[in-house]
Amino acid sequence: MRTVAGAASGTIVSLVEPGGRRSMLADRGANLDLRPADVPPPAPGGHLHLSGYTLLDARPRAAGLTALAAARAAGCTTSLDPASTGPLTAYGVDRWLADTAGVDLLLPNADEARLLSGCADVGDAARALAGRHTAVAVTLGAEGALWAAGTALVHRPAHPARVVDTTGAGDAFTAGLLAVWLADPQGDPAAALDAGLARAADVVGRPGAR
Repeated sequence: MRTVAGAASGTIVSLVEPGGRRSMLADRGANLDLRPADVPPPAPGGHLHLSGYTLLDARPRAAGLTALAAARAAGCTTSLDPASTGPLTAYGVDRWLADTAGVDLLLPNADEARLLSGCADVGDAARALAGRHTAVAVTLGAEGALWAAGTALVHRPAHPARVVDTTGAGDAFTAGLLAVWLADPQGDPAAALDAGLARAADVVGRPGAR
């Protein structure tokens, strides 16, 4: 933890419409001052999960790339959430693919998967991206999620939920999936998807990212 003089902590305001659809206003604040020196040495054999925003913003980008390189050198597995299509487009798809080529597990939503792969069909997009990563898990909102690894493509439906607020659903999915996948990387991907979808269904049923 480092205090940045004159900067506020990062803040996000989530505006939620009836039915749970939301828009977000973000002020990255002190998060933008993340530096390579702030990245602690990773525990050998551990796991690093990184938000794509760390790479897409110019100021913390070096810290994000440093973290990925250090994790690989320490024998850690890595996972990455691409962030969103607007910043990805501005950053450049080819540049992004080059920077993240060594990531083990990519966690895009359907729009991000289509953008990064150039494929209109989300299943084709997942397969294409799985050629660059050990595995890819694509979130499909109300339609559930896809897992692609090698030639395998697994779909799991969303869990029933009364949608109040979708804020945090993607992060909850990632947490649930990673807990199962990291416990057994060679295990049943359907179980990992179901764990993520269960956490997402729980989060969307109440206000706030909790």
